[in-house]
Amino acid sequence: MRKRATDALVAGVLAAGLAVLAGIRARSLTTFAHRGFAADAPENTVPAVRGAADRADGVEIDVRRCASGELVCVHDADVERFTGDPIPVGETEWTALREIEVGDGATVPRLEDVLDAVPDDVLLNVELKERGLAADALAAVAGRERVLLSAFDPEVLEEVRAADGGDEVALAYVTRSSRGTCSVADRFDCVAVHPRADLPFRSAIVPRAHRRGLAVNAWTVDSRLEMLALALVGVDGVFADSARCLGRSRR
Repeated sequence: MRKRATDALVAGVLAAGLAVLAGIRARSLTTFAHRGFAADAPENTVPAVRGAADRADGVEIDVRRCASGELVCVHDADVERFTGDPIPVGETEWTALREIEVGDGATVPRLEDVLDAVPDDVLLNVELKERGLAADALAAVAGRERVLLSAFDPEVLEEVRAADGGDEVALAYVTRSSRGTCSVADRFDCVAVHPRADLPFRSAIVPRAHRRGLAVNAWTVDSRLEMLALALVGVDGVFADSARCLGRSRR
């Protein structure tokens, strides 16, 4: 009985110690509001990013091109989730897109509208969802000191590098797999890799990236507990759908 009680005490102390360590480590994480905290406000909209900028270290948005040429902040290739009609964003002009309500009266914005709503001192992560956006995206974010362009598609990263004129804008490679991730990031002089949140637990992506000087920012975190667990395995940042994951205001 005494041995059992001692073991339980040791386990309790270890658990408490890990919780404290996780809390300390979590305070150093860079927190990104995923689509402007998509669980708290209509995703990728001006109200979402404006509210998220006060609560996170960074704001993440998704960008596509619409039929009339403007860069717009929409995650999906079509607007079915908002309208019930699978009309492609790339085949819809801005005059029609700007009327589409995403939720709570908020509508699809242009990239320039979102840029105006995010203070310059907030890290802005612009995820390029398709090819052919590099030159216009770079022009839009020119002059912002705290900006990160990211993409799943290595060809998109290549387009950015070809268009940035040697300015070497900060890039990140977004991935669902640990295989070859660091090599792709190295090829395009990325500063970070953005793996799916399960990868740091079941692969060596964190130490591999750190050995190459790459930051590791995991997506998408759904709870404070998941954030603490990721902090313990050494990630540098997290993308969260809700400010509740942070536990407190970051700004």
